[in-house]
Amino acid sequence: MDTKINIVVAGYSSFTWELVAQLRTRIEGRLYFVLSDHAQAMEAGLQDNVVAICGDMTDTKVLDQLDLGSCHTFIAGSREEEANVLSALYAKNCGAKFAYARVFNTKFMPLLDVVGVIPLQTSHTAAAFMTVSILEPAVAELVSPTQGQFDLVEIDAATYPEFIGCRLGNLQGEELHVIAVAQDNEIYLGYTTVIAPTARLIIIYNKQIRKNFPHALRKVAVQATRRIQGAS
Repeated sequence: MDTKINIVVAGYSSFTWELVAQLRTRIEGRLYFVLSDHAQAMEAGLQDNVVAICGDMTDTKVLDQLDLGSCHTFIAGSREEEANVLSALYAKNCGAKFAYARVFNTKFMPLLDVVGVIPLQTSHTAAAFMTVSILEPAVAELVSPTQGQFDLVEIDAATYPEFIGCRLGNLQGEELHVIAVAQDNEIYLGYTTVIAPTARLIIIYNKQIRKNFPHALRKVAVQATRRIQGAS
């Protein structure tokens, strides 16, 4: 879905690069990418639909160039927690509708919520989920970490050896579904995808079973194993 909104992504990390790559073909508004390294900013600016800004993400003179008062979403996603928090706070105070800060210490998360900044912890699926949050908010609300009915988690398949060799289409229970598999540097959604020992499983589950999640997941794994044994 194309959406006419202005978005600012600030700071260098593999997460921010992936996020910009996913967003740049899907919005009609402006997509700003703030990078402190000149070479990185030059590289980013070569991409279609990306306005690269070379500067420090905590420099107010740089941030003031971005028209934060009309900014729909500001994402501070660098590898420096303090810089992320400070720039996101500034963006929110300047009028950004939504401001996200990538944090590594969970003790800061309640404080950020109070001041209107959404804490963000990243993983392999974070950029894709962030894109959905911006462009498909009604869908994202279902798996909101704080308000949604469901939650999204990513685990190593090797944690549950029963999964190895199973097909993705068999990994579904009443309260949880393994919806995708990350392996070989790709994301697989096909039901016939076979789980490899090095795979990571992307799972959506009902928050009501959070305390019993390991048990529910193992139950799904055992059922899938039985299907394999029955087929043979």
